[in-house]
Amino acid sequence: MNIQEIKQQLTLSSVLQHYGLKPDKHLRLHCPFHDDKTPSLQVYYKTHTCYCFSSNCKTHGKALDVIDFVMYKDSCNKHEAIEKCKQLIGVPLYQNSVPSAPRISNKPDTKKPG
Repeated sequence: MNIQEIKQQLTLSSVLQHYGLKPDKHLRLHCPFHDDKTPSLQVYYKTHTCYCFSSNCKTHGKALDVIDFVMYKDSCNKHEAIEKCKQLIGVPLYQNSVPSAPRISNKPDTKKPG
């Protein structure tokens, strides 16, 4: 599963719900990335992005997609955030790995019919 597929399948709404965050009626919430007294994080459901308007925020100046949001929220790198997003979608951890082939024995069958 590539990044584009993740962004198509994982909504910002489900990511916010996973973290127990609920925007107000204006689609704003207290930014979880800094100490926020008034809601400064704007949610954009059409594009599945959000943006913090506070200059105190480490994300200030950058629109966050679902992967970026998970990366900042869980303080992890991009690869780890991608794996967490896959889990949120419901993709098993090792879905992309190649399954091992069944072992074939070269020994002759020693069972006697009977």
